[in-house]
Amino acid sequence: MSVKALRDSARGAVKAVAVTATAVVAASVLTAGTAAAADKELTFEGEFPIIGIQTVKVVVHVDIPANVTLGGPLDVPFTLDVNGGDAAADGLRLVGATKISGEIRSAARITVSNGLSVPLAVRLPIPDTPVPAQGPLTFQAKGGLKFTVPRGVPTGETKVNVEPKATSHIVTDSGLGEFDLNLVLAPPTQDTLLGTTQIVG
Repeated sequence: MSVKALRDSARGAVKAVAVTATAVVAASVLTAGTAAAADKELTFEGEFPIIGIQTVKVVVHVDIPANVTLGGPLDVPFTLDVNGGDAAADGLRLVGATKISGEIRSAARITVSNGLSVPLAVRLPIPDTPVPAQGPLTFQAKGGLKFTVPRGVPTGETKVNVEPKATSHIVTDSGLGEFDLNLVLAPPTQDTLLGTTQIVG
């Protein structure tokens, strides 16, 4: 075999190894990312000013780590896609509101392997959101849950659930001013499990 042929063969082998390694790394990253990611659709009800009880649709996007070490942090980022519906937007348009902002105050319930559980507060800011000229009021809120796992907690599967109640503090630029919207899961039988993680020693 000529020197040129040997060089070409070596280059081909190096390229093949590089492509294979890149594919393996990409596959592992994608698998790790999608294994813990989840989307949960939930519906809540709350009494709005002027328009009364309305349904609010929420899609929770959450990424729960596969494993958490005792004494280490459990960091769960949340993104909520909120659809307040046409009536909510109609009510805001009626009072002359052109934008809203505020905060969503909720909780995630952490349940460890021995059945003990505790709710942990989650606060997500509502960014300045224009009230549309027509159609439903929609916005996205981002936040997260950060919690240090105590060393006395038993190892094993730990569940993360959305609590069935939440409060939205809404700020408007109209005479309506600010108000709190108390929301409850409706129907209450919805599956609120966001996902699980393994606590390891």
